[in-house]
Amino acid sequence: MELRKFVDKLKNKGDLAEVKDEKSRSFDLAFVEDRAYLIKMVGNADGLSKDSLDAFKKCASVVGAEPMVVSKKFKKQLVKGVVYHRYGVPVMDGETFLKYLEDKHVALADRGCIKVPIENLREIREHHNLSRNLLAEKLDVTPEMVRRYEEGEAAPSKEMASKLEDILGKDIFSEVYFDVKSSDRAFIGRGPFEVAFKKEKTFLVSLKDHKERIKNLEKVSDVLGAEPVVAKGKDLKDLGL
Repeated sequence: MELRKFVDKLKNKGDLAEVKDEKSRSFDLAFVEDRAYLIKMVGNADGLSKDSLDAFKKCASVVGAEPMVVSKKFKKQLVKGVVYHRYGVPVMDGETFLKYLEDKHVALADRGCIKVPIENLREIREHHNLSRNLLAEKLDVTPEMVRRYEEGEAAPSKEMASKLEDILGKDIFSEVYFDVKSSDRAFIGRGPFEVAFKKEKTFLVSLKDHKERIKNLEKVSDVLGAEPVVAKGKDLKDLGL
């Protein structure tokens, strides 16, 4: 999916602010549906540095959002429905993010393997009046493997998860979230604001005052429920930093 098409589809899903005309920016989109997200869009996520992604995560942690990278490429390819990670930040294609918004169900890439988080497998199996041995037979695995799935010692592959869904339904899938540890302040150094901090509310501070910067700052603040502050020429100590 082209990134512009992804943005257009996202507009119909919730509240969206797009950061425009900033040569150096920490993220491209602020989006709120049932949860808040900061989204960075790139052609190839392999080019994102650790420093830039650390600042991106810190920014998300202050504003109470989940950081996401939506990319066309990563590690040669991106499999639809699968979330990868670069320096601790989730990476996926646009279609995967749009599907994720619907039910929070995704597969996770982990050290070369793709696994699907599941939950309540034993209870759901018993609700369907299936013994562990019979489910194992239907899946063409050992009863021991089913036990490991049930007790969280192993996660099924994408193909195995599809078989489980055919037998037991979608209730087996876990909802997946990508929260980051909350922080009180972050020095971003990039648009649409250089500093974010929390006191009684969240403040987003720009140290520049050109027209497009203020426009972006106000749009993002409105979507995230934050207070925009333009502090060009001011000492950050005056803001309590």
